[in-house]
Amino acid sequence: MKLAWLCLLAACGGGDSGPRPATFGDSRPTDLKVPPAFDDSHDYPLILALHGYGGNSFQHAAYFGLTKLVSDGEAIMLAPDGLVDSTGKQFWNADAACCDFGGKNPDDSGYLGKLLDDVIATYPIDKSRVFVIGHSNGGFMAYRMACDHADVITAIVGLAGAAASNPAACNPAHSVNVLHMHGTSDDTVPYSEGSAQQWAGKDDCTGALTAGATFDLDRSVDGTETQALTAGCPAGVTVEQWKMAGVGHIPNFSAAFTPTMWTWLKDHPRK
Repeated sequence: MKLAWLCLLAACGGGDSGPRPATFGDSRPTDLKVPPAFDDSHDYPLILALHGYGGNSFQHAAYFGLTKLVSDGEAIMLAPDGLVDSTGKQFWNADAACCDFGGKNPDDSGYLGKLLDDVIATYPIDKSRVFVIGHSNGGFMAYRMACDHADVITAIVGLAGAAASNPAACNPAHSVNVLHMHGTSDDTVPYSEGSAQQWAGKDDCTGALTAGATFDLDRSVDGTETQALTAGCPAGVTVEQWKMAGVGHIPNFSAAFTPTMWTWLKDHPRK
């Protein structure tokens, strides 16, 4: 069973990038995943996929269904790995709260920003759709990237992460669309609506988060456990929290999850 699962994931990888470089980053090389039927005349959304603490890029991309998005021709993807700490776990230096526990202090924001810049300069990328998708520590890092690279990043999805622990240190140069997903039963990063509210302020949104659509995104919880909560934002900007009732730190995603998330991202380009 395990072998079949690994084979399935391997089949979902990207195709040949042609004459362009397929690997970016000198000291920390990262492979770029492109659709098997790559079309040089087509501008693709770009996904930066950021794993959680102790995770890796392969697991993260498969868990979120991102490898299939690439194989279906929907996007180009960068899925880098964080550095390894003294306990053997890969991490991102996103924030004082998470997760450079060993004090290595790598400039992950600079590293990831350079990866994005290099790919955008080399491949046909839709600059209105540059997305960061992160889980846990990767969710913290997605927010950090939105703070530091808002001129490039158009939207982020953060699952079970958090925005800057020092909001004053985050000064984005442009509005960024934000989707924060969080389970109310998360005992690793406790549920909060503070990150969405923090970004509502940075995106010049006003008012409390208001209830909207509901979704069934977790197999382990009956019914439509996910409630969308949306800030009142200016035209062309969205800050939204998906409150996942009864869901923990690692949701058991249903088949509806990836297409629902991807539709949200495609519907929120920079305008």
